[in-house]
Amino acid sequence: MTLAIETFHYRLAHPGYCAIPGAHPGQMVGSGQLFKRHESLLASPDPRRLDLRASLLDPFNHYRVKVFQQHSKIDVLVIADLSASMSIPGGATKLQIAADFLLSCAQSAFESGDNFGFIGCGHGIEKKWLFPKGLRMGRVQELARDLSRVRSGQGGNGLFQVEPYLPLRRSLVFLLSDFHFDLNRLSRLAGLFGRHAVVPLVLWDPAEYADLPEWGIVKFQDSENRRTRTLLMRPGLKRKIIEAYEQRRDRLRHGLRSKGAEPVFIEGRYEASALTNYFLQRVV
Repeated sequence: MTLAIETFHYRLAHPGYCAIPGAHPGQMVGSGQLFKRHESLLASPDPRRLDLRASLLDPFNHYRVKVFQQHSKIDVLVIADLSASMSIPGGATKLQIAADFLLSCAQSAFESGDNFGFIGCGHGIEKKWLFPKGLRMGRVQELARDLSRVRSGQGGNGLFQVEPYLPLRRSLVFLLSDFHFDLNRLSRLAGLFGRHAVVPLVLWDPAEYADLPEWGIVKFQDSENRRTRTLLMRPGLKRKIIEAYEQRRDRLRHGLRSKGAEPVFIEGRYEASALTNYFLQRVV
């Protein structure tokens, strides 16, 4: 993990539902700068917002005041896949990159005044990785250190059991995984994508495909069942492996887009500017 914490800016397409003021457009009226509608002085007794022109035009001769859309805070959660494939050593383990993102996301949320939480998904949902909301930066730093040190192989079924642990109201959810599972299982996450604004972060290590040697003996190991296979690497085989990854990229992008989520592929290292650009190009 880097010492300097990079932050990014995010925004939502739909207004927040929290009554507590924050940095995002909300559904409630109150203090704000975005005009929402006129109401009678009796319904909204604040003479400072009296609109004389609207009052003169009112057919019932009622005093009319302006009401504004109040900005609200939202819940921001990071869901991290802790399966065995995420801890494969490479240029940097995927969980090391996930730890970097965890710090960046937490700092970004705190600067916006939002709630922040984290859920780690291994074989199931373990209590030590369950922090649905209310984390503080000191605890996030401890959590990031623990996350970067995970080395034991685990199953990834917890990813498909996470929905009951999420907030009921719409939240911003970052889903971190290498998605090295049967993509038909994405249908089991339908409730997650349907209720929340989900940003899938796909963590791929170039050492797994793009950085393979042109020639040489290479030993591959299945991270889940620990089976190994030794192959004579050659240009034609390397090209097939790269093509297989590109085909999976297309399938993954198509599957996530069908659920209304545009994935962000992170390969090599995490850069906060990539997330800022993502939200500048679209809202979730």
